[in-house]
This record gives sequence, structure tokens and C-alpha cells, in this order.
Amino acid sequence: MTHVYVEMINLVRAQTQRDCVPRQLQATGAACDVHTGFWHCTDTDGTLDGLSRPFGPWGVFKQQDRTVTISHTRVWERFLDSNATHCLILEDHAFGTPDLGRWLADLYWWPADVQIVKLERSGSKTRKGVMRQALSRRTGAAVYMLTRQAAITLLAQLPFELTIDQLLINLNVSPAVRQLGVARVTPAHFAQGNKPLDDGISDVGRQRPKGWLLYRQKLLRTYFETAYPFSILSAIARGHAKLDAFPFAKTTLSPQTQSVCD
Repeated sequence: MTHVYVEMINLVRAQTQRDCVPRQLQATGAACDVHTGFWHCTDTDGTLDGLSRPFGPWGVFKQQDRTVTISHTRVWERFLDSNATHCLILEDHAFGTPDLGRWLADLYWWPADVQIVKLERSGSKTRKGVMRQALSRRTGAAVYMLTRQAAITLLAQLPFELTIDQLLINLNVSPAVRQLGVARVTPAHFAQGNKPLDDGISDVGRQRPKGWLLYRQKLLRTYFETAYPFSILSAIARGHAKLDAFPFAKTTLSPQTQSVCD
């Protein structure tokens, strides 16, 4: 029998979302636990450097992005400490559909051989990706579900060198994704953009790298943006795969899943 552990990652400064989002989820029948996310500004025991590295295969791993990734790892650990079979993780700046609870009540729609399911649309409404691979650099990881096997595989990647977005979705750069089946639900249940006015976040720690670091990052990203498996490029050339939009719908009562990668 399936059981879903639901948790919202909340910044201590974002009190508005801490009060609002759980009530909205409870109205859908999907009550959630709320835990304060890790915050590098209050890191006094070296957690940031112990669990992540400042540079990786995607280039500079910025402080705030490292902070977010560590926050997700702590959810995975709490999930594994529970008796749940699946976990739904959402950040506090996403808003969703009112029928979410019905999806979580019965996971009959969960695709076979899949360990991660993306539930959000992030970024531009016109963003597209190939059905077997998300092609955008920032594919979004504000709302997703995963199995226990996925949590174990992802935690085995410590210390992390990738943002949570790339770690979960980008098979070109993430060794973990190449071991896991990943899918997305369309239309998406959630859309990013519900950012509170009181979140207190600045751009400190997210400045663009300069000099040799920037040049090195550009080289790495150019390689990984083009290093798609021949099977994907061949499928596109033969018309067996195409660019799809990532839509968001206010109601999504008819479950539809589309494979992102094998």
C-alpha cells in the first residue's frame, strides 16, 4: 500500500507562506509537514562546505543554490525515517491545483520504472523540452515526488556539486538521474511564482562568476548542453520526439504522465 509523506520547505523569513500554504494544501486533502530550510547565513558548524562543493560539473555552485539543495536533502532524510513509500516535496513559492489530494490518495497513475515525478511548471510559459529530456538549464525542482530508492540514490551523491534542479532532472550532468527513471505530469499541478514579499532573500551569494571561473563555466555548460545521447537526437531527427510545452492547469483531474528520461 502506498503512503505519501508531504513536506514544505520554508525559509524562516517567509512567515506569510508558512501560514498560508499549509492551509491551502489541507483544503485539497493533502496536509503537509513544514520544516525550516537550511540557511547558509546561520551556518556555524561547516554544514555548507561539508555537504556541498563551491564548483562542479555545471560550473560555480552558488551559496544560495547550495543552501536550497541541502534543504532538500534534509527532507529526503526525514522521508526515509518515516514509513512512507513516496514523498512530495514543495518549496514555499509554488502554488498548485485544488485536486492534488485526489492524486495523492491513489498512485495508480505512477509510471512503471520511474522514481522521480516532476509536478511543476517553472520559468517561462513558452519553455519547452524534448519528451525524454528537459533541455532548459533551469528545469525547476520546486515541486516533485520521489520514491525511497530515489532518495537513497540521491543522498549517495554527497557532497553535492549540482543545484537541486540539475541533480534531479539533467541526465547529461547528473550521475544520479542516469540511475533513475524520471517523468513529469502534464498539465503540471504547480507553477512557480508564488514568492512572498517577506522572504527576506537577497542576491548575495548568487553573483555571476568572473574571469577564469566564468570562462570555465561556459565551457562546461556548452559541453553538457550539447552532450545528449544519440538516441534522443536520433528520435528528434526522425520525428519520434518533439519539443513540448510545460503547461499548468488549475485542475488536473485526468492524470497524464509523460516520460522525461529513461
